[in-house]
Amino acid sequence: TGGTITPQPSLYVLVTFLIQKVKGLVVETCPCCNKRVLPVCPDKLESIYSSSSSGKSDKQTKEMRKMKPYRTYCGCWYHKSCLNTLLTEPPFGIECPNFNYGRRVFHPEWPGDVKQLEREWAAKQARMREVEDAMMFL
Repeated sequence: TGGTITPQPSLYVLVTFLIQKVKGLVVETCPCCNKRVLPVCPDKLESIYSSSSSGKSDKQTKEMRKMKPYRTYCGCWYHKSCLNTLLTEPPFGIECPNFNYGRRVFHPEWPGDVKQLEREWAAKQARMREVEDAMMFL
């Protein structure tokens, strides 16, 4: 009893997290498009995560992958395509729309550096202008 407390393993913390966070996911909406994050049909959810196309065309598979749910550090759920648009197009470093105290939307699969995002966006815009200029000459 030297004043140290040894941690005790407990399932209570895990069960509490599952009840509070995962149970509400069924009705969670994407802050960008205001549509449900998870599809109503479980078969569509399975097709989002399955590696094989299972008879679906590549276009349908790509569309389903865009709807994959992602949870950001602020705790909100977004569709992959909505989150990509939000994080890679101006304004960069946007604050979460669901919080009033300025929590920034961030996910580890996208760069967190605002300067890097600005450079990548400017380079993409320059490439698009070059393609448009080339199309005008043809």
